[in-house]
Amino acid sequence: MRHERTNSGVPGQPASRRCSACRAVEQREDFYTDRHGRRTSRCKDCHRGETRANNRRRTTALRLLIAAHLAEYHALLRDGHNTAAAQPEQASGGGSDA
Repeated sequence: MRHERTNSGVPGQPASRRCSACRAVEQREDFYTDRHGRRTSRCKDCHRGETRANNRRRTTALRLLIAAHLAEYHALLRDGHNTAAAQPEQASGGGSDA
């Protein structure tokens, strides 16, 4: 709440803020900064926890999808390897006129 904020000495920027996920009052340094220089609404711990949960959920969904379509997955892998092997390698450093 407003009475729990402390002044950091910089006008308009309190030294602490409340995380919108865990509702704990944290220091400004405990929040990530977005690309516009504003602090995020969730603390770093909550942000990392949500990111890990999303990654686990995405990995599980991908594994289930591969298991359901295993033959198609192997065919795609095989085609990808064959396509990469069929392409001639390009020499680095320019061409014959370099």
